[in-house]
Amino acid sequence: MLWVMPMLQLVNLCIFWSISINHFWYDYSLLIMCFVVGLLGGGVYVQGYNRINADMPKELREFALSSASVADSVGILVADISSLFIQSCIYQSNGINGAVVDCPL
Repeated sequence: MLWVMPMLQLVNLCIFWSISINHFWYDYSLLIMCFVVGLLGGGVYVQGYNRINADMPKELREFALSSASVADSVGILVADISSLFIQSCIYQSNGINGAVVDCPL
């Protein structure tokens, strides 16, 4: 169950990317998809820590939780950096100037 939710997040990324380039869905119902993305992200976070708590031996549990916290922060950093490039590609496809970095595509 834990691996299904990140895959659904990737599907949502592709859907939002497509919407931002092709402009086929622009109304308030798009907020429902945003809500689903938030639920998936929170579900992955909670399930990951619950899995560590349930599966790890007691003597390694604190280290595993600390490692997961560091990995979470590194993952957020990687996502933030990659979002700069994704944003610049979306800006380029829509003819908008002002991106911080250049689109690598």
